[in-house]
Amino acid sequence: MGKREFSPASILAAPWMPIPALILVVDDQAYVRNTLRSLLAQQRHWHIYEAESGRVALDLVRDIQPHVVVLDVVMPEMNGLELACEIRKLKDAPKIVLISSHYNPEEAVVLSRLFGDGGFVPKSEAGKALIPAISRLLPEECQAKATTA
Repeated sequence: MGKREFSPASILAAPWMPIPALILVVDDQAYVRNTLRSLLAQQRHWHIYEAESGRVALDLVRDIQPHVVVLDVVMPEMNGLELACEIRKLKDAPKIVLISSHYNPEEAVVLSRLFGDGGFVPKSEAGKALIPAISRLLPEECQAKATTA
């Protein structure tokens, strides 16, 4: 058999190697951002960014163009729903997953339909529900693929 040649382009285009997923976590509470960052950083090909306010988040969305924004609904200054509306106005807007510790199930359904592509994840369930919610929204090129020998 012939020698297999590898170039940087062929490695980057390899179907088994996903491109990094860019995830932005927006919450006004530092300990929540740190907890979510630790949780999401367990995914090898996810690059996690943080913002402590809606204004900072909007600038980051424009700068880094994340694939998914994890967005707290209740924040001072610009709340999560206002931020979601502003994000939706952008060209190639990222997908949005809403999170909150202040909700009722009926409101969660309405909010997720109006503002969140990945639904609504209660902060108390983030440990088990947030990664699957984000994964469903990532483009195919960010998904790790199984390889066969």
